[in-house]
Amino acid sequence: MFALGIEFLTGTAVMTSADNRETVEWPPHPARVFMALVAAHYETRPLPEDGPEAQSTWVEERQCLEWLEQQQAPEISYAKVEENHRRNVVKYYVPVNDTRLPGKPSNVKPAEMCAALGVLPAFRNKQERTFPAVSLGIGEKLNRVHFIWRNAELPAQLEEVFQRLAAKVIRVGHSSSMTMVWIAEADAVPSATLLPGSASKLIRGGMNLRSVTPGLLNELDQRFNADEINLFFELSHQIQTTTGKAKAATKEIFKSHFGEEWTRSLVAPARLRPFVGTSQHYIEPRKESAMVKPTLFDSEILVLTKHDGRVLGLESTNMLIEALRGTLLTGSEFAPAWFTGHRAPGEPADSPHIALFPLAYVGSEYADGHVLGLAIAFPREITPLERAAQLKRVLFMPDGSDREIVLNLGKQGQWTLYREDRSSLPTALKSETWTEASSVWASVTPVVLDRHPKLDSTDAKEREAWRKEVMEIVAASCERIGLPRPSSVDIDKTSWHRGAPRSRPGPGGMPWLPSKNNGARQQVHVLLQFDCEVEGPVLIGAGRY
Repeated sequence: MFALGIEFLTGTAVMTSADNRETVEWPPHPARVFMALVAAHYETRPLPEDGPEAQSTWVEERQCLEWLEQQQAPEISYAKVEENHRRNVVKYYVPVNDTRLPGKPSNVKPAEMCAALGVLPAFRNKQERTFPAVSLGIGEKLNRVHFIWRNAELPAQLEEVFQRLAAKVIRVGHSSSMTMVWIAEADAVPSATLLPGSASKLIRGGMNLRSVTPGLLNELDQRFNADEINLFFELSHQIQTTTGKAKAATKEIFKSHFGEEWTRSLVAPARLRPFVGTSQHYIEPRKESAMVKPTLFDSEILVLTKHDGRVLGLESTNMLIEALRGTLLTGSEFAPAWFTGHRAPGEPADSPHIALFPLAYVGSEYADGHVLGLAIAFPREITPLERAAQLKRVLFMPDGSDREIVLNLGKQGQWTLYREDRSSLPTALKSETWTEASSVWASVTPVVLDRHPKLDSTDAKEREAWRKEVMEIVAASCERIGLPRPSSVDIDKTSWHRGAPRSRPGPGGMPWLPSKNNGARQQVHVLLQFDCEVEGPVLIGAGRY
């Protein structure tokens, strides 16, 4: 095993998410840590006069980085941070760092003097910047992160070199994120809180983190462009400080290498910001406790995020789900019953199949119930490879890039969806929002009763008996999807989640789910309590698919 430990010494991590400049990146992505190691490596690059020993050490450090980029994605152990520990984003205006200096200070002209003054912060243009941060504290080791390569073994001759390289990393993220990095001993490594998923499991919940792949070090070399930039300034300096044949020869070398004549105003080769285009999917370890009960649906759901289209609320659920189902079933004549929901044309499947449900903004102070995306839940017994085989034609282009999913919504126009793969997400689009184990569950969309109650809810004398009958129907619906019987069932017209529609049609309410005979099924909001924790998604009732 090989593991790196990182401690944020000030108890604060300042790292901007690659997806959103106003969101903090937590935990730090493996690629960010690798780039911090590369930066420390280059910041201590020896000069020719430092001697062969320093040069040899620098070469060995590069061997450490080359070894690391060849390893599989690491496990990660980190402290989860509540929202109230994420620092509010404040916009700052800071001087930019790209003001040019005059080429030859001894012959400064008035116009060049203005450019020279431009390097002073007081005279530089200021641009908007944000510094998203997360507060970790400095007690109980919550400010520590470990990256764990379970099956990797660092060559013995590189151990001391890697330890010195790690010790050079003084920051991960912003310069205020001061760190101490070390090679962790096996017995001091905590258990992982994030595990890398298999490459075939493209539809799992969890998060995507920028990852390290072979060749990243060379890519960073090219973008940093240090050798070209150093040569440019070295030759420029020689041209300006020599005369005669030596100057002419240097100009020829410059033109031969850079393809143009040297002039004082010539701009140096570009240095590009580092970019990592590959990501690794991470998931939380499964809870193995016997007290956590799953449903027949797998907790690894596929999230499809709305990219474009009209803002629609949960009352449009039926329309959205039917449109998505139609898109999924196009060209699926030979797909299995777990995917189509039919064992033969016109004959419903007699075993569990995929379920579709909306992901809406509910449950917070300003929630209004608008739908941010749609999700697909799969029967637990269907393997990730089987799921990917059926969905690849819908989700991916022939070249492997993500395909735009278009839903035709009639008078409401079109919606476009994409498979969600961002590392930072709104709460409604996080799979754990809908699947994390809990002993208490409340409905977002009303539960459509599996059968029509025998008693009449409008009859005052039968009202209480009707409630008990409906609660019994709901309890049986839970057992139908593999859950234990709830210890408590409560029902109401209004959801326990702010922003969810009422269970009756009309303004602010949910339309009836039509039945096969064009009638309307009764539907209610429910609050369920179990004697154990239940893993989601919890999809019950006649509308569960």
